[in-house]
This record gives sequence, C-alpha cells and structure tokens, in this order.
Amino acid sequence: MMKNKITLVLIMIIVFISELKSQSFDEILKTIESNNQDIQAAQKLLESKIYEYKNMILPEGPEFSYGYFPDNSSNIGSKETFEISQSFQMPCFYRNQSSLSKLLTEQERISYQHFRQTVLAEAKKLLIESIYLTKMSYLLQTRLADAESLLQAYTKRLETGDVNLLEVNKSKLYLLHIQNQVKTVQTELNSIQKQLIYYNGGQELNFDLAEYPQILEINADEITIEKQNNDPELLYASKQIESSAKMVKVTRNLQLPKFSMGYAGETVADEKFRGVVIGLSVPLWSGNSAVKKAKFESQYLELSSLSMQTKIETETKAQIDKIQSLKKNLDNYSQTLSSVNNIELLKKSLELGEISSIEYFTEISYFYQIYDDYLISEKEYQLAVCEMLQFKL
Repeated sequence: MMKNKITLVLIMIIVFISELKSQSFDEILKTIESNNQDIQAAQKLLESKIYEYKNMILPEGPEFSYGYFPDNSSNIGSKETFEISQSFQMPCFYRNQSSLSKLLTEQERISYQHFRQTVLAEAKKLLIESIYLTKMSYLLQTRLADAESLLQAYTKRLETGDVNLLEVNKSKLYLLHIQNQVKTVQTELNSIQKQLIYYNGGQELNFDLAEYPQILEINADEITIEKQNNDPELLYASKQIESSAKMVKVTRNLQLPKFSMGYAGETVADEKFRGVVIGLSVPLWSGNSAVKKAKFESQYLELSSLSMQTKIETETKAQIDKIQSLKKNLDNYSQTLSSVNNIELLKKSLELGEISSIEYFTEISYFYQIYDDYLISEKEYQLAVCEMLQFKL
C-alpha cells in the first residue's frame, strides 16, 4: 500500500514537471519587461532627455523690444522705438554643440539600457529562486508522503508490538520536521511570487516554471572580451569621456564673440528712422575659468573610466572563477547522486529489519541534506551566471 502511494505521487510529479517544461523562462522575462512600471518610467525619462538634447543645438529665439515715450515740454509729439534681433554664436559652436548633443543622447540610451538590464536581472534572480523553491516543494511533498505512510505503518505495528513507542515518536517528530519544511518553503515561494507580481507591474504571472534556463558552455576569454565591448557601465564611461572632450571645445567656442543682427526703428513726431542693427558681445571675465573647469572634468572622467575598466575586469575574473568552481561542485554532486540510490536501500533495509527506525531516520536525513545541498549549488550556479551575463539581457 505504501509503495503504491509513493509511486502515484512520483508519477504525478513527473507528469506535472513535464508539462511545466513547456513554459518559457525568457517569455516571462519579456512579459515583465513590457509591464514593469520602473522600466516604463525610465523609457519616458529617456524620451524627455532626447528632446532636451535636441533643443541644445537650436539658437536662442529672436528678441523684440518696443518703447513708447509721450511728448514733453520741449518737444512736441511722442516718441516710439522698436527693435527685433537674433543673436548667434560662431558656426563652430553649433557644429560642436550638435556633436555633443548626439553623445549625450547616446549616454542616456546606455543609461536606460543599464537600468533596464538591472531590473530584468533582479526579476531573473527571483525567477531562479522561485524555481529552486518549486523543486524543493516537489521533493518535500514526496518526503511528506513517505513520512505519513511510515507513521501510519508504525502506528499499526505498535498495536501488534512489532515496534516500540520510541520508534513511533521518532516517526511523529520526523513528520513534524517535514511538515514545517513544507510550510517554510511555501511561505518563501509565496513571497517570491508576490515580488515577481510587483516587477510585472502588479499583473498576475504564470509561475509554472520547474526548470532553469539552459546555460551554454562559458568561455572565460570570450566572455571577458564581450563584456569589455558591451558592458553598459564601460560604454557609458567611454561616452562620458567623448562628451567631456567635446564639452571642452564647446566651452572654448562660448568664449568667442557672440553676434546679433536685427532691424530697428524710431519714430519722433512725424519723423521716422529705420535700419539694420548689429551687436557684438565679448566674454572677457569668465572665459579661462570655464575652459579650465571643463578640462579638469574631462581628465577626471578619463581616470574614472580607467578605474571602472580595471574594476569590471577584476569582477569578471572573480565571477568566472566562482562559476567554474560551482560548476565543478555541481558536476560532482550530479555524478555521485545519480549512482547512489540510498533511499530505496534504506527502505528495504528497514522493511527487512536490518536497521532500526532510529538508524533509518538518521541516514535518510543525511541523504536528504546532501540532495538539498545539491539543489542549493544548482541555484547558486544559476544566480552567478545571471549576474555575470546581466549585460546580455
């Protein structure tokens, strides 16, 4: 009877898992990307910044002035004046300002991409945690069924005197331990699912995921080069350097004379005067300070970029070492556990009376702990790969 019940539970789990494999991990991430309110807000901010930088290359609007002066004791008739003029910088300013605008826009796009990847990486980590807890839940349901069946069998055998009360009590404690594990895992799983709903903009998600995304073989050299070329933090730092260099040129251009041209008129009584006006503005006082400030900022960003590159290279190497170590541990677990079937051996030994219930619970708890450690290693491996490959999201 106990064997039939366990077999039924295992069949149900296998069928359930096979159905869940059809669910796509990437599809859930795409859904979250579409519905996440933080990403949507960042997208709107990017659009506003694009328009802001477009406006940088436009000259200031024309100026218009009008004056009216009533007549006085010495002159008969009122006086009216008007002037409309347009100011502009040297042509080199607009050329450099246009290049700066494009660079700043690219910076904002990279910044948005980095933010988007960060949000998706956090959601992916939650999905990985959800899969781990789902796997634990499946295992614990099987263990719970075993514990319940064992307690029922021991309770009956107590009536016939085949086992003593100590063994029955041990079965009760073992069942209680499994029940508490089931509750803890379910509570954690519910919490993770609520967080994922938040990341999905408050909309429900299909959480039917029981398998991790497939991880292709990781080549340390290729990943390092790819990350150097595509990591948004490095790309952003590179654009900052370009922007700061261009800002130095723009600042120098601003120290050149500024011109204005326009049309003006004056009417005094019956006399009218009309003509062209030309203006010239020369920045004398703040030129050197502004250029020096821009130069120092450019030098600062260059040094910061070098520091950032060294930091990311070091972090990438550490991540690769960690992943390789986790993969090795994971392979060792898989090879050992696939060749060991302690649960069935322990059950047979217990049924044949070769071991006591105390020995059975001790040994099976040890085996369960090893398998739980394997699942934790599997999860940590997935999380480590997710962190390293965040720039690909």
